Amino acid sequence: MRTRSSRLFPFLFTALAVLAAPPLPANPAIPGTERPREATTSPRTNLEHVRALINTQQYDAAIAALKNILAGSPKAEDRDDAYLLMAHALLNVKEHAEAIGYLNQLLTEFPESDLAPQARLILGGAYRETGNLDAALPVLLEAKSEATSPDIKRQALRIIAEIHIAKGDYPHAVQAWIEEMEAAPEDQRGEIRQRVRDLVIEKLDKKGLLKLRDQYPTEFPGDLALIRLIEMQASRGEEHLAERNARLFLHRFPNHEYAGAASDILRGQQAKLKASQHVIAALLPMSGRLHAVSLESLNGIQLAIERGKETLGTTAVGLKIVDSETDKAVLRSELLDTISEYKPITVIGPMLSRNLALVAGVADQTETPFITPSATISDVHRLSPYLFSTALTYGLQAQRIVDHAMTQLHFHRFVMLHPDTAYGRELSRLFAAEVQRRGGEVIAAESYKSGDTDFGGPIRRLKDADLKRYGTATTTKTSKGVTRIVYTPGFDAVFVPGDGLEAALIAPQLLFYDVKVPLLGSNTWNTRDLARLADRTLDGSVFVDGFYLESPDPAIREFVERYRKRFQSDPTLFAAQAYDAARVVLEAIRRGATNGRGVREQLTKITDLPTLSGPSAFGPGGALNKRLYVLYIKNGKLMQLN
Repeated sequence: MRTRSSRLFPFLFTALAVLAAPPLPANPAIPGTERPREATTSPRTNLEHVRALINTQQYDAAIAALKNILAGSPKAEDRDDAYLLMAHALLNVKEHAEAIGYLNQLLTEFPESDLAPQARLILGGAYRETGNLDAALPVLLEAKSEATSPDIKRQALRIIAEIHIAKGDYPHAVQAWIEEMEAAPEDQRGEIRQRVRDLVIEKLDKKGLLKLRDQYPTEFPGDLALIRLIEMQASRGEEHLAERNARLFLHRFPNHEYAGAASDILRGQQAKLKASQHVIAALLPMSGRLHAVSLESLNGIQLAIERGKETLGTTAVGLKIVDSETDKAVLRSELLDTISEYKPITVIGPMLSRNLALVAGVADQTETPFITPSATISDVHRLSPYLFSTALTYGLQAQRIVDHAMTQLHFHRFVMLHPDTAYGRELSRLFAAEVQRRGGEVIAAESYKSGDTDFGGPIRRLKDADLKRYGTATTTKTSKGVTRIVYTPGFDAVFVPGDGLEAALIAPQLLFYDVKVPLLGSNTWNTRDLARLADRTLDGSVFVDGFYLESPDPAIREFVERYRKRFQSDPTLFAAQAYDAARVVLEAIRRGATNGRGVREQLTKITDLPTLSGPSAFGPGGALNKRLYVLYIKNGKLMQLN
């Protein structure tokens, strides 16, 4: 039985363009280039001759000899050698497709061969050479996993990294190189480490750096990723992010050579913040599942502050970020420490309604206003006179959609078809109460489960309830003499506070049951699903939202353009509401507020606070009584009515 080492083909790797890799243990080249031996010569002897031909780069002769050997049906123990030698010779004459065929044949016929890892390595390299990167990766990953030879594993990892680089997937390239470095001899690790360093510095964007930061929290290259993030964010003026990563760096790498620089950055940021005339704190869940939404809110706050500095001065306002994603005791302690050290004139946050009660006590104790940009509770003043809201509350939505339906469309009777969720139930309750307050009538209400696509049952029940009140059913005959019962609704509209997909599915089913009236909706309609699926069955339907990206309003257009230029993305409702929160604080400062108590007084009395939807004021419950956008669907497209 031949040993594995005697069956390695180190010269094969030259065909994979990996000459920069450390060489594998080499078999002695077989001397001589004599002609093929007589037919009586054994296949093993002939294979040794083929090796000699390949060693002397006589590839055409080697291919011809191998074809003769394979035609003679050699033993299995020689056939896999022959396939591998044939693949190598073919690759050297650029016959990639034929070489790939022989390698696949080897792996099919001899899956347990000790040459399989080497064959997969060469096959992956051949796929890469032909540009089939997606085929190369899984084969190379198998070669890496199967290989008992460290050299084959390292060769596979080297090519895997090169493929990831070609695909622009730099974090996975780094991961492959780190594995290669761990498998390499100590004296060769420095070169691989330098490769990683160069790639991180030259190629990785913010997303890639964050991935490495979290994937290697306490080891290389996580330290390098954090350093790049800190430097990148500091150069972009994102001091709060640079400060956060500097703190993280010191926590994870306290003895690192960069620790001194990170400490200097922290001290500099703290000094700069304290040198600001006023400080605004942002209380957002920056590290939790709501990180993306928090970032949108933070973007809105930053944009407002940057705009405010254009008139108030560059040192007028500083921004301090507090991560609310922690337990209540720690959060309260951090808030009190932040207020004590930086004396923020206002805190923008929290985002979640569940945190309002906790911050209410802090607000009262420190006389610091808190403005939530997203919690949907309408009456925040019942918790504290220092709590305010710029969020799109459920109550505000119900008021605006009912107001439009009853005063502009002159509707008076309604039915409701809502999702059986806390949101659907609460908004329907508020809608019905507002209709009743204005002298209208809700005839019936039905619900459906989230994820339902067949709404026939609740629609039929709505019809039955209506037929007992105002609806009519008349009998007519078609042109073919077929008797048909035609239903005419006794109500003017259906309130559907579901999402955009549900609205798009419900509309045609309502028409199927002869419910030919408009739908009324909430801001949850404003989704890509509605834009993608809306058709003429939704024509005439109306919903409201607190922000409309395509609004022609000059204030919205300016905000959208500034946001896109600053953050290279579209703003959302969360960004707009946080922007409004920061702007009203800046307006209070402009009108003379110098502390939290002063901000509260200004916010309570100013009736023309600047917001994206126009001059607004806070209502008696502490919620911003702002104009909502009434959006109308015509020909499957959205139009702003107001």
